[in-house]
Amino acid sequence: MGTVHTHPAPVLPPVSGKPFGVPFTADMSDAAAAIGARLADCEPCLASAVDRMTWRYPLVPTALAASLPAELGEGFTPTTTAFCETIPRYEHEEAYLFVAYLEEDELHDLITDLIDVWAWAIPRLTQNAQGGQPLDSLIIDLTPPRPPFYVAAHTGFVPVPDGSFPALTINSPDLTGTIDDLAERCGFPRYTWNTLPGITPWLLQQHPKTHRPWGVRSWGKDMPRLTVGSPEQSADASNQWTQAVHRAGSVLVLGLWHREVASIRGSAEDHEIFAVRARVQPAEEDS
Repeated sequence: MGTVHTHPAPVLPPVSGKPFGVPFTADMSDAAAAIGARLADCEPCLASAVDRMTWRYPLVPTALAASLPAELGEGFTPTTTAFCETIPRYEHEEAYLFVAYLEEDELHDLITDLIDVWAWAIPRLTQNAQGGQPLDSLIIDLTPPRPPFYVAAHTGFVPVPDGSFPALTINSPDLTGTIDDLAERCGFPRYTWNTLPGITPWLLQQHPKTHRPWGVRSWGKDMPRLTVGSPEQSADASNQWTQAVHRAGSVLVLGLWHREVASIRGSAEDHEIFAVRARVQPAEEDS
């Protein structure tokens, strides 16, 4: 008869299913046991924990995947590679559906890869903890990260080769937004001062009655579905600006600007502004 034993492991508190679109909470004890077994190189305990995770609830591996401590490189199974290539960051409901519809062997592969990644990261997390701490006192909150928060800030005009062009600036009042996020996740290219980029697969978002702008939404079929901005906070817009936007059929949206209007040029020259030129929806399409 085998001896039941455990291995030191980090503490993984329960994870709410709300961000994933499900009305229950994940008990992460099996995941913690798998990570502990992996760190101890105990194959029987690891296999047992991975099997339990495979047979039980998809929310557990989804929570592990949504909060990965490192970007995945090469050398993982096709299932894990497909997850990383097809599920956009912060799209937690899509992540849950991906995991929920996996076949048993695919789910087993994904879980094994996730445990490997977390086991690789745990020693680094303990080293970085203040004063160092035992493995079993390390608490890892796997609540999935929320996407960066952006709001429409100011409307105005910027110079272009043929005169001036209507522009909207967006920023991140809680400082969660970054240049890297705009460039990598949102696909905003760097803005070159005194130029007018071509129209990109983004739509200007405006209040349906006041036409005050509040952000942009991606619409290209080859782009992830993204919205930058918040309908709860729109920018003031003069009649002159609104009319200019609809005459032009597009607007230049400048991201991560935190200074006075007069310094937009300086920010662009310092490579601190990323921008897209967003199409304006016809009135009947406004939402």
